[in-house]
Amino acid sequence: MAAKKPVTGVDEAVVAYLSDASEQAQDRYAQVRQIVHAQSEGREVGEVISYGMPTFYLGGKRLLYVGLWDEHLALYPVPDSEADPRLVEDLEPYRKGKGTLHFRYGDAWPGELIERFVAAHVERIG
Repeated sequence: MAAKKPVTGVDEAVVAYLSDASEQAQDRYAQVRQIVHAQSEGREVGEVISYGMPTFYLGGKRLLYVGLWDEHLALYPVPDSEADPRLVEDLEPYRKGKGTLHFRYGDAWPGELIERFVAAHVERIG
């Protein structure tokens, strides 16, 4: 069995997905991307389409999914975080189902909360 090729860079399918999204959605996605890169700790960041949505990889491991919808950006999955025990509670207003968070484009962007969300995923994959 051949080894999996590491996921690095931005796949063309992600570029196509983003080109179909609204300007607001693209802007919010760019903010998530910036946070992921800022917290990458020097590891390779990759973006591919998985389960029909952009998926970030960090150091070859799946980090998180992002869905761009008409009215909101969705982040998957909701992390558990030992380093930030209040995170799950702080994410509760955005929870839509067991593992989904929705951030409406018309609402203020909770940048610091998204940074904590990404940090919890970075911690999860080590």
